[in-house]
Amino acid sequence: MHRRTVRRYLATPAPPRNRPSERPRPSGLSSPTLQPFVEYLQGRWQAGCTNVAQLQRELGVQGYEGSYSLLMQALQSWRGPRPPPEPCRGRRRGRPRAKRVNVRWLCLRPPGQLDTVERDALQEILEDDAHLAFGYELLQRFRRLIARRSVRDLDQWLEDAAASELSPFVSLAHGIDLDRAAVVNGLTLPWSTGPVEGTVTRVKLLKRQGYGRASTRLLRRRIISAA
Repeated sequence: MHRRTVRRYLATPAPPRNRPSERPRPSGLSSPTLQPFVEYLQGRWQAGCTNVAQLQRELGVQGYEGSYSLLMQALQSWRGPRPPPEPCRGRRRGRPRAKRVNVRWLCLRPPGQLDTVERDALQEILEDDAHLAFGYELLQRFRRLIARRSVRDLDQWLEDAAASELSPFVSLAHGIDLDRAAVVNGLTLPWSTGPVEGTVTRVKLLKRQGYGRASTRLLRRRIISAA
């Protein structure tokens, strides 16, 4: 809305009234733009040509200057109702329709958090791929040994992972062997660096909030007050 229109409305004591048009605007095949071509369109439609783009090109040669959307809207009434969608032939009878699932999400999510449909889908995927099934078994074994804090299970897992010929697990097993003492301490000792890591994360957050506009002195005060 132009600013002059707004000023005129503000200067008028009574609210503005819309002026309804006396004659309804013609649309569809009754539009003056399409009226000269109705007979031609009927003949082409009965001949089997229902492509709106093709009809627009043919009318353009004859002098049609309207838009594609106008022609599409006008011919929409000539189209019959759409048939209902056909049932999927490959769907098994008696089974619920499986929802779309992500294979990586199914493998990484704990099994107890999967519903019946997701567990069935994961089982079918693992049956079709032996390497993926073996990797999934190694993943679940690693979860269990971390929960149990079992060093003996860790030794057996490292041997199986190194011999699996699966590059992600071979690389993980090699990295654990390089820092085996720290991993064993993490499984056996009650202490953890979690509180320290949490404090470091909090300090980084305070530092980034004042980036470019805070001095070291102000940062020190904010860290001490947040402690």
